[in-house]
Amino acid sequence: MAEIDYVIPAIKIEQKATFNFADLYRLLKSWFDLHSYDFFEKEYIDVLKEGGEKSDSIKWEAEKKIDDYIKFHIEIRLKLSDVVNVQTKEAMACKGVCSLKFESFIQKDYEDLWERNFFLKFSRALYDHFIMKAKYDRYADELKKETYEVFNQAKSFLNLRGER
Repeated sequence: MAEIDYVIPAIKIEQKATFNFADLYRLLKSWFDLHSYDFFEKEYIDVLKEGGEKSDSIKWEAEKKIDDYIKFHIEIRLKLSDVVNVQTKEAMACKGVCSLKFESFIQKDYEDLWERNFFLKFSRALYDHFIMKAKYDRYADELKKETYEVFNQAKSFLNLRGER
């Protein structure tokens, strides 16, 4: 089984805002495309409440192959609550509480090539810990930087277009 090393277990943005959901989606998708990540929507739950308000829960996952052994993963959990559609000068928008949670991790041996027997597992552990440690530390720093970059993009989007 592939080994997972969390780089950022959780960072979160939460605020009441008025924003165009399609613009937020495009912003995040374009950032991941620009940085060569594969972007997937893993979950979309839409709940309509009485009175026209709705809540959404969306899980996005992005992954990028670094080499044949390492993959970067960034997961975003978007939760919208007490959302109503409102008309702004530009277009229809959502008004409600928006919460974005970011997690990132490095996945080693994602193809399970080193899991065939005990000797290979042991060799991989030695290789990871003693030979490649400095390289993995650089990878962790790079993934942390990228996670904060996309986090700040989303934060900036909501602050520029949101209400406090």
